[in-house]
Amino acid sequence: MAHWFHRNPIKPTEFAKFELGGVLTTDKCSKICAELRMRRQRLLEFYTNAGNSLAEVDQAFVEYLRLFAGFLVEIGADQIDSAGGNKNSKLLPLMRFKWGHSMLSGTASELSDGWFEAYNQIYCMAIWLMKHAAWVAGKDEVFEREAKECLNCLKRAAGMFEYIKKESIRLSGATDIEGSDFDGKIIEAYMLQATAEAQEVIVGRAIEMKHDAALVSAIAANTATVFMKADMLLSSFNEDIFSRWRRYLELKHHIYQAYAYCYLGESFLAQDKCGDAVRCCTEGVAEYKIACDFTTKYANASGPVVILKFVLFQRVPDECPKLDTETNYGLAKSDTFVYPSPSEDWNPSVYAAFDLSKANMPDFSKMKQSKGKLDPVKEEKVYQSEKDPNNSSGCVIA
Repeated sequence: MAHWFHRNPIKPTEFAKFELGGVLTTDKCSKICAELRMRRQRLLEFYTNAGNSLAEVDQAFVEYLRLFAGFLVEIGADQIDSAGGNKNSKLLPLMRFKWGHSMLSGTASELSDGWFEAYNQIYCMAIWLMKHAAWVAGKDEVFEREAKECLNCLKRAAGMFEYIKKESIRLSGATDIEGSDFDGKIIEAYMLQATAEAQEVIVGRAIEMKHDAALVSAIAANTATVFMKADMLLSSFNEDIFSRWRRYLELKHHIYQAYAYCYLGESFLAQDKCGDAVRCCTEGVAEYKIACDFTTKYANASGPVVILKFVLFQRVPDECPKLDTETNYGLAKSDTFVYPSPSEDWNPSVYAAFDLSKANMPDFSKMKQSKGKLDPVKEEKVYQSEKDPNNSSGCVIA
């Protein structure tokens, strides 16, 4: 069972110099900022190629977040607040970061808050993990190890989006721009998409292992529902901008509805309920045709349909049997994301050596749209095959 995925662009950002002038009173302070500048740039370059090594990108991501942690939380014996959490770092508002949005080309936001940088980096990593999963799944031969890597990437991405949705409410003005990456509907749509795509891998594995047809049907039906929920979250946004993403989600919804009905039909056929089986397969064919209507780009289409070579003398019911969308077995669960602990480069004396009396007055205003635009990130193409496809999307329904 092959997989095809739609992916949105990586978020663009402005170069961060980490030049804090007189605030840096020791060589260790200067070294941390120099390292942050270098590691940030390296990490951004990793995001541009979905085929990069997962281990290398993971290492670069964690190393940057750990080193940047001193700009987020206080370092020292008195770092825990009354609620049991970490106190904000005195460095939190010191730098102003500028980031674009994955769907709003040319629109950028800026904010003097270290968490704004952290959440955007986590966002980029989540999108990269989804792209890497697509790159892995696009190989001409996908073995069990690659399938697991694909599944784990998608579950991790879902967990990161879940983390951002929960934590980013601390950013002042984050939701003011409709359709931005911090719009709650956008974050949840990404989270649901990653979850549904993880379940695609599970459905494929269940089919390959010849699991019970009723179970395959239930997982496929649930997957179709998750895709539909993601699509509905995007329904209020500008169709000129979001139509391509929505068509993908709608296409996947109908594909997995087709799978669900066909495997439910196979389950009924095994029980000699041929009338119900024919009705389910008829519905599956209808869903498949709807999926085909969403694109004219895919050649040699043949539906995921159970072909019945005989029909017993049973009445075909007018009402189609209902799909089981409430199953809890075999569903993908997101991997919880936890921000990593501060790097060993940070200690109370190094933290204290950052002298805020030498800093310019930070801009404490809420997040606002930047007057300047950011150029799109130049990314390596992700083909859904090791061969260059003959169509623009790489997707073929077969």
